[in-house]
Amino acid sequence: TVSRATSRSFDILIKVCGEKSHRFALAMPGSAVKFGGKFKVPIVDGIKEGVKRVVMVSTGVGVGPCIGAIEKLLNDNGNGNGNAGMDVELLASYKEQGDVIYVDYLNELQEKHERFHWKAILSEETGRLSASEENLKNLVSPNKASSLLEETHYHLIGNGGMVNEFKAGLEKAGVPDDQVTLEIYFNHRAEVDTDAVDRIASLVTTSHAQILAVAKE
Repeated sequence: TVSRATSRSFDILIKVCGEKSHRFALAMPGSAVKFGGKFKVPIVDGIKEGVKRVVMVSTGVGVGPCIGAIEKLLNDNGNGNGNAGMDVELLASYKEQGDVIYVDYLNELQEKHERFHWKAILSEETGRLSASEENLKNLVSPNKASSLLEETHYHLIGNGGMVNEFKAGLEKAGVPDDQVTLEIYFNHRAEVDTDAVDRIASLVTTSHAQILAVAKE
């Protein structure tokens, strides 16, 4: 779902991967459809007060709600909790190039707003985001001043495997619980890869320590 709407319409993004989504794909224009909500705390509302940076990590169609949140954060001065002007980053994970969506729009937002950066991660080419230290370097902000552990909020959305892995890694790194929000679409009980958890934790704590060291010089 892309969380933007008019008084008479809203956008929705669906990946055709099961019986329900196939029915949507085959429906004729004008078919009656009923939608309900809200079922989770909206991304922007869940961001901790006072942080300077938010990192959204998504898989598949999980990018949809992220785009809506990014639009809101870039256009309306934050969420009213002291987060106006924060840096906004999106790491959108997909299996292959053909799955990547909203490229032109996200590039346009990136060109228009200096504080927004995004990147698509293709597991078919480089492995999962957590598969290597090189991939995980994408978690480090281009703006070093906003990368301190206590100043970054993470939103994890999509495959339970990714969400559980990053949740565990961020927890191990010492990121407070209220700076990590979650939305799991499927694969809720996926077991975490302990090596990946260690890589995530190491990257976050090392980045934090390096910034502190530079600040003391």
